[in-house]
Amino acid sequence: MKYVLFIATDPAGERTDENPEAWVEKWNGRGVRLEGMPLEPVEETSTVRVRGSDVLVTDGPFAETAEWIAGYDLLEAADLDEAIEVAASHPMATAGRIEIRPVEPLDHGPGTDNVPHEGDAPASRFLAIMRTDPGAPPFTPEPAAVADWVRDGLASGRYLGGEHLSPVEDATLVRRRGGELLITDGAYTDVPEWVTGLVFVDGDREQATEYLARCPMARSGAVELREFRSDFS
Repeated sequence: MKYVLFIATDPAGERTDENPEAWVEKWNGRGVRLEGMPLEPVEETSTVRVRGSDVLVTDGPFAETAEWIAGYDLLEAADLDEAIEVAASHPMATAGRIEIRPVEPLDHGPGTDNVPHEGDAPASRFLAIMRTDPGAPPFTPEPAAVADWVRDGLASGRYLGGEHLSPVEDATLVRRRGGELLITDGAYTDVPEWVTGLVFVDGDREQATEYLARCPMARSGAVELREFRSDFS
């Protein structure tokens, strides 16, 4: 089963001298970690919403929180217990917090298959983080419209793949504090706008924003546009 790890900051985290590269090497070598990348600081986020005929693009994340996603990793683990073992050994389990979310297969129809990524560096420049928005007007995206959006993105080179996540009720939070492993149910931060999926988007920021503004999910939620760190190796 596949799991996404959201690597999040935490002001209450503890200092650690553990090397994240050693963690990457260990779990890559075991074939459990499939890919992962850090993200540029949250201050560089753009948030895209569509409300009626209006496209709303704002600077900054969806909400002001002290905990924000600093990176992600994709695992293929035997079960949740193994995913917890992987997360618990990450340096950010001590310095921050890690949310584990199961990946749910989602079929939009012919020609919309996810594009696999290779190694540690997805070919995309951006990660689009799809979120719910309880304050948005009711809107249910039509599967056909989503499929058209995906196919258009594949044809234009904007869409390079994606992951649909199980509901936040299935999230597991992993932290280490004072040497003790803390495993609780729930997301990395307590907000009503929870993550529903990830989309890998390529192009410059204007092109990526224009593509996300046509995303059917942006009508009922919010999409955070986060740039991958280019200095990661």
